[in-house]
Amino acid sequence: PHRRDKASSNTPSTIHHDNKKLRSPSFFRRSKTLPDYVIAFSLMLLAFALIKYSQLAGTGGAQETVGTKYRSTDTASAKETTITVTSSEHKKFYDETNNDPQSVLYFDSAALKNVRATQEGAHSWTKWASETILEVTVADKLDSFQVAPLTATVDRRPLTAKKQMVKDTQNLNDGGRLLGCAVTASTFVSKVENLYMKTMVNYFPVQCSVCFQFSNREDMAGFLPDLGFEPLPTSGGYDSTATKCFGGEATSSARFVKWQSKDSRFEGFGYPVTVDCQLPNGIRELTCNEISKMQDRMEETDELQSIYFRSKFTLDGYFGDPYVKTFHVFSKWPWSAVQSHDDDISKIARSLPSSWDDTSSKFVPSSVEELKLLHLEGPNYALGEWDGSLSLKSMKYHRESRGGVHFRFLVNIFHLVRNAPHSTHMIAVVDGQAVTTYNAMKELLGLRLDEIYRSYGEVFDNRSLKMDLIPIDTMRGMGNKYTKHVGLTLEGLLRARGVKLHIVPIVTPSISFEKSVCGGQYAFAAYVAARFAADYHLMMYVDGDTAMIEGSQRSLQEVLYERFFSKNSSKCAGHRLRLIEQYVKPEDDRTVRVLQCTEDIALNKEKWEYINEKCHLKEGHIVARSDSILAMSVHHPDTDIEYAPEGVEDCITPGNKRTDRYFLKTDEFIQLHLRNRLRKDECVCFADVNIESS
Repeated sequence: PHRRDKASSNTPSTIHHDNKKLRSPSFFRRSKTLPDYVIAFSLMLLAFALIKYSQLAGTGGAQETVGTKYRSTDTASAKETTITVTSSEHKKFYDETNNDPQSVLYFDSAALKNVRATQEGAHSWTKWASETILEVTVADKLDSFQVAPLTATVDRRPLTAKKQMVKDTQNLNDGGRLLGCAVTASTFVSKVENLYMKTMVNYFPVQCSVCFQFSNREDMAGFLPDLGFEPLPTSGGYDSTATKCFGGEATSSARFVKWQSKDSRFEGFGYPVTVDCQLPNGIRELTCNEISKMQDRMEETDELQSIYFRSKFTLDGYFGDPYVKTFHVFSKWPWSAVQSHDDDISKIARSLPSSWDDTSSKFVPSSVEELKLLHLEGPNYALGEWDGSLSLKSMKYHRESRGGVHFRFLVNIFHLVRNAPHSTHMIAVVDGQAVTTYNAMKELLGLRLDEIYRSYGEVFDNRSLKMDLIPIDTMRGMGNKYTKHVGLTLEGLLRARGVKLHIVPIVTPSISFEKSVCGGQYAFAAYVAARFAADYHLMMYVDGDTAMIEGSQRSLQEVLYERFFSKNSSKCAGHRLRLIEQYVKPEDDRTVRVLQCTEDIALNKEKWEYINEKCHLKEGHIVARSDSILAMSVHHPDTDIEYAPEGVEDCITPGNKRTDRYFLKTDEFIQLHLRNRLRKDECVCFADVNIESS
C-alpha cells in the first residue's frame, strides 16, 4: 500500500513508492493565492462544460461506441442523445483466432491463465527436516538449493482415473462421479549433483493437499464438518487461519535425474520433481469439477477467500561435508493455476475401455476415420546470450525474433499436412515468448504457398487436397520447376486438410530454463500427458526439426491405427520412431532446399535403404495410446501397465533394443532428423554416397 506523507497545505503532496517521490499534478495542488470557493466554482463550470460536450458529441454519431440512450431534457431538440460508456474489457490478443470457428490456429487461453496465476501466486520454499536440525551448522546454507514452482494441472489421464477406481475397494467413487480430484505438479530443484540420488524419489513420504481458506472460522467449520485439518494445528498453540485442508495419496517422480547427475555437460543444472496427488473418493466437494466451480464462484460470494494446492517432498543434500542432511521442499499453487479446460473427470471415468479393443469406449476408435491424433513438439524457445551465458532471448530487444516458431516448422508442417490430414499439431512454448510466437504464426499463416514453398506449393492442388494421403512422389522434380502463382495461403491449406495448430504456453522461470535440459522438457513430458490425454486417441511426440516420412502408400493415421487398434495390433501402450539423421549444411539451410533433401531421400530407394541402416544414430521419439500413457517422456512412452486396458502391454525393450514390435518399421514411417549440427559424415543432405562400396 502507498504511504501518504503528512504535509502542510503549502507543501506539494508526495507518495512514496519504491523509494521514489512522485509529485501530484500541479493542477490539483492547493493554490497559495486563490481562495477555495473560487477553485470549487471553477471546477463546477468545467464539469458542466464537459457534460454538455459529451452530449453534443453523442448526437454526432460519427464514432461507433458502446452506450446507453437517454431521453434528452432539452424540449426544443426532443432528440435521443447517447452518453458514451467505453467498455473496460481488454480485448485479448488471441480473441481473433480463438473466437473464429473456421480458424486453424488456437492459442490455449486456459493454459495462459494457469501461467499468469502461477507467476502471480505460486511459490516454493525449503525447510530443514526436524530429524536433521541438530546436525545443521552455520556453514550449511539451505538456500544453496533454489526451488521454483513449474506447471501444475488437474490430472486428466484415463490411466489415473482407472487407478483411482481400481484401488477404491468400497466403490466410494459412485461409478466415477465422485472420484477425488487428481493433480500433477512439478517443482524445479537446483544443483542436482549435490543431491543424494538413492533417496531422491519416494524414499521419504510425499505429501499433498488441497486447501480452502475461508473468510471466517464459522464458514470453515461448516464446510465438510469432521473432515480435513488446519495447516497450522491449533493444538500446537497456533491461532486458526480459517483454512481447512484435505490430504491425498501422493507419489513423486524424476525420470532421468540419475542419468543427468552423472553427465558433465549438465554440471550445476537442476531437475523438475513431479508430484502426483489423488484426493479421497466419495466426497463431492473434493472432485475436480466442484473445486473449480467453487473457484469460479469465489468473486460472487463472501465465503471463500482462496483455494490452493500444496505439495511436499523430502531430499537429502550435501552442504560441504561428506554427510547428507535432510530437507523438505514445499510448493503452493493457487487453484486458478491448476484448473484445466475441462475438469469434469467423471466423463473420463465413465468412458474407460475394459480391453485394448473396446470400441464402446471413446478412447478406442472403431475405424481410422475416427482416429484423433495429436502430434506435439516443444517446449520451443528462441535462445540468446546475456552477460556471457545462454539465456532466453528477449522479445523486447529482439523484435525480429519469431519466438517459439521452430526454424524447421515449415518443413515439418508441410509433410504433416501431406500425410496426416485431420490431426492436431501442438506447439508448446516457454511463457516468456508465447505472445511473439502467436503473432509470428499468424503472419506465417497469411503467406501464400508459392511464397513459402516456391514450386513445391503445387503439390497441394485441388485434386490432392481431397486425398487422405498426398503421396511423397508428387514432390518429384518440383524443386527445379518454375514457380507458379499459388493463391492458397498456408492457413487455407491447413483448413482444407483439416489440420489444427494449438499453441500452449508453459510456465518457465528463467532459472529453470537456464539450468534445465532442453528448457524444462522433462516437466513438460509429465504435464502434457496429464493435461491432454483425455482429448485424443493417440499422442505423438516429435522434435521440431524433424519430418515424418512414410515408407509406403499409407497415411500416418492408417499406419498408427493398424499398429494400435486393428486386429493386427501389436497391443503396445506405446511405440518408438526410428530417428534418421541428416545434417543440413549452412548453404542448404532454406525451406525449399530442405524439402529437396527429403525428396532426394524418400524417392531414391538405394539412398533410403542406406540412411536407414547407417544414420539411425540416436533414440527416436514416441507415439502412445492416450488411455495408457503415464508420461510422454520424450523417448520413452511410460505407462503403468497395472491400470492400462486389459491386453495392453509395455513394449519398451531393455537397453532400447531395436525390435519391429516396439519400433515403427521403415516401411511404415521414419522420423527424418534435419539437424543443423553434424553427427556423422555420411549422414548429410545431398551427400554423394557410394552405395556399393559402403
